[in-house]
Amino acid sequence: MKKRKIAAALTGGCVLLWGAAALWPEKQFQTQITPDETPERTPEKMKQEAGPRGETMTRGAISENHEHSELSTEPELRLPVEMKTQFAVLSKVYAAELAYPAYSRPITAQDKQWLEPNRYMPVKAPVLDGEDSAALVLKKYRHFFPEDIRLSIQSGLPVAAMTVELFDLQTHQRLTGKKTLENQVVFPSEEHWPDEIRAKATVDFSTGTDILTADFQFFVPVAEVTQVAKPVISGANVEIPVMLTVKKAGIYRIRANLFTASGQPVAVLTAKQTLAAGEQIMTLQAYHQVFAGAGEFELRTFQVEKMSGFPGEKSQYGISQQPGWPLGYIDTSLLSDEPYVPTKAEQQRMNFLESAASG
Repeated sequence: MKKRKIAAALTGGCVLLWGAAALWPEKQFQTQITPDETPERTPEKMKQEAGPRGETMTRGAISENHEHSELSTEPELRLPVEMKTQFAVLSKVYAAELAYPAYSRPITAQDKQWLEPNRYMPVKAPVLDGEDSAALVLKKYRHFFPEDIRLSIQSGLPVAAMTVELFDLQTHQRLTGKKTLENQVVFPSEEHWPDEIRAKATVDFSTGTDILTADFQFFVPVAEVTQVAKPVISGANVEIPVMLTVKKAGIYRIRANLFTASGQPVAVLTAKQTLAAGEQIMTLQAYHQVFAGAGEFELRTFQVEKMSGFPGEKSQYGISQQPGWPLGYIDTSLLSDEPYVPTKAEQQRMNFLESAASG
């Protein structure tokens, strides 16, 4: 729950920053004088411009004095009280986040977004004129060749039969279809399928017929985790080498969840690196503060992503040969306990939030 609140607060802060930049009047930062506003310099005016010893100021002196006056009267940048309050909250949340490096963040059993990153969230829709509801459900959101695609109907109504079709979400081209007398169906996947697919089910309930849809992603893996080496103690971090077979070169990000051998979640670990095709190694790091003590650990729930390298390029994904990789015993007492030092970029963000909260 705490992590969800933090994520929500940071998301709100992004919206807040966008709003401040987009809506703050430009005139508060600019002071212009048009030629019509320039005062006429009559002899009487020139006498008034004389200095303390009777000297007449030059035009340059008048200009400098005028500029000084403008600077002294320029309106200060002041945020509305509500925005300052929001920035104050964000600065405290972000300061707490900076206790841990971005590559190693603690998680709990409530952090479903990390523990189940590929979970499919079914949405029930009203069917049969709104008298009942139903949903077309998949086992997971992202599928990989050559996995089967399994779909089922979630509803309190009995299902007499259904016809399920798969379509390319972009071109609407039909990929395959199948009719069944049950409330579930299985499709063998095909390598040429697109990344974005829509499933459309025409369902014959016992009291009528209706249509349900569900969207999912499908990929031919671009990389595969083939092995996880023995962890190594390195200062304040436990370093975990991860071996991958890379099919497509690019910028890769891998994430994995660190668990105790008994199944208690410890941390989500992240690494990013440019990889060439072939056998490669990336290193995950677990920061000393995420550990509650020594013991047996393992890595689970790998996410392998080939990130977009340029605007318009879609992310692609890879897999792990195993759902979990035992790490063995890790003696956390050997880790140094120095506090994490934020990066320059992180410190700049912190300074900005603090300035906005007090400005």
